Amino acid sequence: MAISEDDNDNQGLLPAGLMDLLDPVATQNSRAISTLLDTFAQFGYRRVKPPLVEFEATLLAKGPGAATAAKSFRVMDPLTQNMMALRSDMTAQIARISGTRLAHKPRPLRIAYEGDVMRVLPDTLNSERQLFQVGAELIGFNDATATAEILILGVKALNNVGITSLTIDLGAPLLADSLMQNLSPSNKKSASNAIHEKDIDALQAIKDDNVKLIIDIINASGTTKQALAGLIGQMPDNAAKMMQDMLFVAEQLHEAYPDLPVTLDPLERQGFDYHTGVGFSIFASGLRGEIARGGAYLTDFSEPATGLSVYMERVLRGLPDLSPPKWIYMPSNIPKQTVLSYIDRGRCVIQGRYKGSDKMALIEARQLKCAFIVRNSDSTPESLEE
Repeated sequence: MAISEDDNDNQGLLPAGLMDLLDPVATQNSRAISTLLDTFAQFGYRRVKPPLVEFEATLLAKGPGAATAAKSFRVMDPLTQNMMALRSDMTAQIARISGTRLAHKPRPLRIAYEGDVMRVLPDTLNSERQLFQVGAELIGFNDATATAEILILGVKALNNVGITSLTIDLGAPLLADSLMQNLSPSNKKSASNAIHEKDIDALQAIKDDNVKLIIDIINASGTTKQALAGLIGQMPDNAAKMMQDMLFVAEQLHEAYPDLPVTLDPLERQGFDYHTGVGFSIFASGLRGEIARGGAYLTDFSEPATGLSVYMERVLRGLPDLSPPKWIYMPSNIPKQTVLSYIDRGRCVIQGRYKGSDKMALIEARQLKCAFIVRNSDSTPESLEE
């Protein structure tokens, strides 16, 4: 079948939200991912690598999987005729692995992972639909101690990558529901909308004494732990425990990173669809949206867990420019052992198509942006830089 001119014009066209990563960005991405995973490994988090697609009934089960169902592409498996889903988040896969393949391992189980995820629609701050997710999960515990561990780990890993101007938002996603449990259905709906919008005027319009505490918490939110701690005595037991856990994580963060800005927003729950304990978002100066998120939750095997997800497409925007390597041009007549000896010493080598005595060797070396040329096996590299 002949290819028309229109077909040729569209051969480089990609679907909306997808892109090619080219060097040096692709190299920078790989190095950043390796640095993150190496840091996770220093904290005892061991790698797993789940498949890109799974059966829909498994991948989108209750818990983390169900929260991503609306974001996930579906496809029919031609072998079994069962529906499969393309992962839009890897947390559910880690929960499955820990609850099946690694169910016999002692807890806490520390797992690290990386891989592509695909979203049906992009979020409001990023146009990408294919994302690269790196994360860590602590399986077996979802208390405040576990959240503090994995959040400190995340900050350290991002610092090692080169993202240092971080801020942390801490919240308790179920706190609002706990404080609204005694409201009438109509007042609860109004209060829920007002909490989402941080609309104190709308809350004050609700005639119920239980709303005053919610207003006091909003007014006390920010960076002052003492103001929020002073309200704990007025809370129901379960709400008080959530607030204490959040403040404990804040204290642990301050101990590890005294200069790290931490914002306390106890009633924030947007995006924490399946989290059950303290939740957190990590932001970086100059970057739109959160670059990492996590918190405590229950897996679809009803096992407590605490997780961290890093969004690499956002992290990449904050990394310093990658310095290009100093390439050495090796003409075709250079012995291969000589080429390998340079490689073994950590040098970057491009093997040429011409002999060192040919004029074209020098032309090719400059076209390939090489910094040096080796004329023969006995000579030292000769600089090509102006």
